Amino acid sequence: MRVISRKCPHQILLVLSVLTLLSLWPGAGLAETETVDKVVVTVAAAEPPPARIAKRMTASIMTVGEQILVGRTLRDIETNQANYEDLVRDIFNRVLIGYTVEQVKLTPGISTNILVAVRPWGDVVRDISLEIDIGGLSPKVMTLIKNDMGKIEDQVADVLIGLPVDSVEWAGGISKTVIREWLATELPEFRSNLEITAGQHTSIKLSLIPTGPTINNVELSLRSSTIPNILLAEARPPVREAADMLHGLPVAFVERHKEYFTTEIQNTAAKHPVVKKYGLVLTPVVNPGVDTAITLQAETTKYRVILEGSLDMGREKDNTLAKLHFGKFTGSRDEVFMEIKFVPNNMNWEFEPGWGHKFTENTVAGLKYNISENGSILWLNHYLGPNWTIRLEDMPKTDYYEFGVRYKLHEFLSAEYVITEKENWLRMIANL
Repeated sequence: MRVISRKCPHQILLVLSVLTLLSLWPGAGLAETETVDKVVVTVAAAEPPPARIAKRMTASIMTVGEQILVGRTLRDIETNQANYEDLVRDIFNRVLIGYTVEQVKLTPGISTNILVAVRPWGDVVRDISLEIDIGGLSPKVMTLIKNDMGKIEDQVADVLIGLPVDSVEWAGGISKTVIREWLATELPEFRSNLEITAGQHTSIKLSLIPTGPTINNVELSLRSSTIPNILLAEARPPVREAADMLHGLPVAFVERHKEYFTTEIQNTAAKHPVVKKYGLVLTPVVNPGVDTAITLQAETTKYRVILEGSLDMGREKDNTLAKLHFGKFTGSRDEVFMEIKFVPNNMNWEFEPGWGHKFTENTVAGLKYNISENGSILWLNHYLGPNWTIRLEDMPKTDYYEFGVRYKLHEFLSAEYVITEKENWLRMIANL
């Protein structure tokens, strides 16, 4: 006897029913040379059941037919055909909830055909509605999730529409299988839970639950090397709101749709008046993780305005400084500028006009002139990444140089270790 899976209770019931009825069958011991080798099943109905349901019915009838007929002689089948047909009808009227078996017709042969005509008990499902519940996730990601899910409603409709309302409960398992298989391909970062309310209009509630690591925290940084960061502060709230839609999403989902979220953040920032006012070019970078980091770089192509205040720790003389850098780009790689420095300790002002040239994407160097000291200064900045910078300044006239390594703690504060010929110190820099 063929082994029946525990996952198929209807098939188990079918086989048990068959064995019970066959134990009382009078012609079970007849022997003939020609026997039934296989069974072919056809399911007929005035309102055909959904394709997947018809497939399930066919499989069930096939199981019963094989248990009853395979191995039996054609003489036996022909002699007792009406009894066999009644047996199949009786079994399926017991287990095929929602349908009445109107007719069973056997066509005996080595390949025996079984035609089963069924009729729904009452109302059938005419249409369905699908509600998707994403729990506490941001409603802004619903469009993206629906795009990923594609035509899942059509997949469920293929299972349920045309099915007797009374059959929806046991067909729900098939619907869940369909959805689970579909989501495994189209939306693998979520698992699903399905609630079905049966009727001519059947409503389905599909709850999506994130799987795997999810985003618990989103760190947002707005930065600029060409305008004071304080000017970007007013654009922060709407960008923050856009960034917060990532909370609770699976990290893998955000990674797969990184381009979408990057574009959404960029478009949100681009709508703010400050962006249009200063002609800013926006470059957002999203690094998904349990703690997701979002950096929005905002730069101008016409001017560079930098306002800094610094405090040197470990240096006694001139240890505080305020600096304003105002520059005008004269090309894609060149800038002319004026730097104004104020030293509160001795109330000195210093003016340094200069020029800079971008040699590579990470290296800028040039020349400036200190009017107070009547001396030229050679300078170079090399960027090691979004947070690290190496700085070198050399004044040949006074044989003085400064070498600094700067780390940006966040958009408003940096720390720099400064090395000179005579002393070293730590400089804290406020990037206003």
